[in-house]
Amino acid sequence: MSEVERSIRVRAFLEQWLSVILIAAVLLAAVGGWWSYQVYATPEVERDEVTVSQWSESTAYDHSSVIVNESLVFEEGERVHNRPVYYVNLAEELDVTYTYEHTAEDGSVDVTTDMRLVYRSVEDDDVLWEYAEPLATGSDEDVTADGNHTVDATVDIDDVFETIATIEQELGAAGTIEIRVVSTSNVEGTLSGQSVSDSYESVMPIAVNQQTLRVLETETIDESGQRTETVERTVGPSGIEAAGSALVLVLGLGTFGGLLFARQNGLVYLSADEREILRIHQQEQEFSEWITSGTFPSEREYEATVLVDDLEGLVDVAIDTNKRVIKDEQLGVSTVLDGEYVYVYVRPDSPAGEWLVNYADTTMAEFEEYDF
Repeated sequence: MSEVERSIRVRAFLEQWLSVILIAAVLLAAVGGWWSYQVYATPEVERDEVTVSQWSESTAYDHSSVIVNESLVFEEGERVHNRPVYYVNLAEELDVTYTYEHTAEDGSVDVTTDMRLVYRSVEDDDVLWEYAEPLATGSDEDVTADGNHTVDATVDIDDVFETIATIEQELGAAGTIEIRVVSTSNVEGTLSGQSVSDSYESVMPIAVNQQTLRVLETETIDESGQRTETVERTVGPSGIEAAGSALVLVLGLGTFGGLLFARQNGLVYLSADEREILRIHQQEQEFSEWITSGTFPSEREYEATVLVDDLEGLVDVAIDTNKRVIKDEQLGVSTVLDGEYVYVYVRPDSPAGEWLVNYADTTMAEFEEYDF
């Protein structure tokens, strides 16, 4: 099929379906416009939780003792700090300092602490008995990051052994004796704009025997806190969304405008000759088994050249004479060669149409009236 025939078929399709295509173009443009509106006019909003402030709360123990009996290792009156072991023969008291502090840049808290000395007997993982007595209490208001809350207490070593002896006398000796300095702090206030209300328990365990007090690993608090806010941010359209919506809109508007212009200027309507060419193409497809490409003979070797009105009639001649239709693409003519006669059909778009018509001796209608 030539480019001319392809162009005619395309315009024939547009002529037949023009209204439908125009409606489809309008719908496509509407979809593109709605999509573009959704992309640009109503952008997506993302909400994120953002930490605006952070702080920590912690507790700690310090302990020390004054040497009251001189020895080769320690001098009388010397204070020893944070030792793992304190010797009963050298000291009478164990001084304990409990500290609570926080790091919040803004805000303050009120802190109240109760310290108690807890006695217990442990066997494997079982606690056989437990007894507690108060050591000290303390409270501070408006504790900021620049300060802290402290409570001091003193553990009398002789009293510890006297209490243990009394309990063992009443209950009998069993298990391993431990004492624990337990501090319970109640914290109320506001830190970095965040309201806090917590209770913390810290423990300093001590293993005791007749010669030593051994301070074990303390159980203190190291808590972190934060204040968050919900932040909204507008998310711009992705490149695919932006390009896709614009492309659909432009494609719809361009198609509609182009077809409207073509219709108003008659560019989609076929002329009579073009309709004939289209009809010929359809007939060529229908009768393709009777048509062969070839070249129109340039020399007059026949008794008569008969001009046929249409391709269908020429195919009828080929059927009647049991011949083939020879189609000359370049000249735009189809022929049936039958002995002394040549039957010719000239396409409307033939570049030599006038010459070919004049070349003919008679028309098919005239030919059928006479007996040659």
